[in-house]
Amino acid sequence: MLKYAVRRIIYMIITLWVIVTATFFLMKLLPGNPFANASAKLPPEALAIIIQQYGLDQPEWKQYLKYVVNITQGDFGVSYQYPTRTVAEVISKSFQASLELGLESLFLAIIVGLTLGTVAALKHNKLGDYSAMFVALVGISIPSFVVGPLLSLYVGVKAGWLPPGLWDGPEHRIMPAIALSFGTIAILARMMRASMLEVSSMDYIKTAKSKGLSTTAVVRNHMVRNAILPVVTILGPIAVNVITGTLVVERIFAVPGLGAQFVESIYSNDYTMITGLTLFYASILVVVMFVTDIVYGLVDPRIRVAGRR
Repeated sequence: MLKYAVRRIIYMIITLWVIVTATFFLMKLLPGNPFANASAKLPPEALAIIIQQYGLDQPEWKQYLKYVVNITQGDFGVSYQYPTRTVAEVISKSFQASLELGLESLFLAIIVGLTLGTVAALKHNKLGDYSAMFVALVGISIPSFVVGPLLSLYVGVKAGWLPPGLWDGPEHRIMPAIALSFGTIAILARMMRASMLEVSSMDYIKTAKSKGLSTTAVVRNHMVRNAILPVVTILGPIAVNVITGTLVVERIFAVPGLGAQFVESIYSNDYTMITGLTLFYASILVVVMFVTDIVYGLVDPRIRVAGRR
């Protein structure tokens, strides 16, 4: 397990380096420049001084080497949108809201999705199965940028049950979490159902039933425990997708997270912010994937045995 972990860490570093390199040079292909709006207001001499201060007058390969060296030292640079704030400061301030929203929606998706999938499998080809899969079908068919405005309009504005936006108290977090978790609930429900149906036909389930164990004990100790293993393998990518996929939902419900910062940085060609946020999101992805693989090995003893052999 230790050798495997070290090898994965090396792969993580290489992956992040490739992402930084690709993002840096693709970013240079964007039309315009970070000072396009200021160029009409400033004299050419002042604009040239600003470009020189940021090092944008140097060849791209020099800018790239300098940026990579700075990243290894934990320096993501200064935002072009906010010259008095570094990229790290913007991330640390805005990521809290995105993380809270992502974790809340992920928790909701896991609870509801696994429950629907289990009920659908236990009530196979019955009303419970059809109802759960109908909910899953609706969740897959309707994206979050459609669910969000509908919730905000009908639940928030017309019914007045919950605040239609902002990020002030616990009640403001309910509708964004539901909108963001809608599709994830559907994915987890369908996968849990398929895994439960596969496990239910295994010999050890028949043996457990023949021993006189109650249905609750068989489901809890044998079916769910083994059926959840394939679901664990996709929880990593799903978790990252939920946490980092809040761009549209944050804009709809006025959540002060990284989504708004990312969109604005693209509009304004804020090179350092774009690269910093991309690297930050990529780091979350590779770390969560690494943790998922380790957890999967701990949950399934067969993986550890195979590793020792």
